Amino acid sequence: MEEKLTKYGIRSFLAPIRWIIVTGLVFFLASGEIIILRAWIYIVIYAIGGLIIGIMLLKKSPKLLNDRGKMQEGTKQFDKYVLLTYFLFAIVMTPFVAGIDRRLNLTELLPFFYLYIGIVLYIFSATFSIWPMLHNPFFEGTIRIQKEKNHNVINTGPYKIVRHPGYLGMLIGSISLPLALGSILAFIPLVIMIILIFIRTYYEDTTLQKELTGYSEYCKEVKYRLIPFIW
Repeated sequence: MEEKLTKYGIRSFLAPIRWIIVTGLVFFLASGEIIILRAWIYIVIYAIGGLIIGIMLLKKSPKLLNDRGKMQEGTKQFDKYVLLTYFLFAIVMTPFVAGIDRRLNLTELLPFFYLYIGIVLYIFSATFSIWPMLHNPFFEGTIRIQKEKNHNVINTGPYKIVRHPGYLGMLIGSISLPLALGSILAFIPLVIMIILIFIRTYYEDTTLQKELTGYSEYCKEVKYRLIPFIW
């Protein structure tokens, strides 16, 4: 029987739209401007990308959409704090710093060309977000061992390249925003976001090695956690 979308699934489907709306509002309020072409282009592309990902999941794995829309029982407490901090920097601090930078002319604005680099990075990020979701039915939004779903190791698709392709997508996507908004100062909160991604990757990898049967053997096959040939 095909899974129906619940209120949690709808929440998950609309999450990227909510994120980019908050990001845009913070940026425009901080900058004191509303007509900023590069920001609007990025916002529209991000929203379209988020909807495409949501539609693909709705067709291929509505259960995963439902599961991702709710904080599930057994979620590691440490992960809750790391995730909350990451999103605080991603959708509030980064656009706020970029907006203040623009308002006060604290640094020279990056040329418009960097918007295109940001868009390309976002597309790569979206790819490394949806690709693992289509292979991994356990791709929830938080770290936990999903015993009720007979959690097992996934080693297909992007999981043949790195052990945490979703975090690779998060890493690439984080870099795209400061480039798109054209703010050098916005790279300061970006550094913190990157550190948080590495911490979360390490924590999840360690948790899975300790608690998920077969994961240690998988680590011998796929040696890199996040970045191929590096770490």
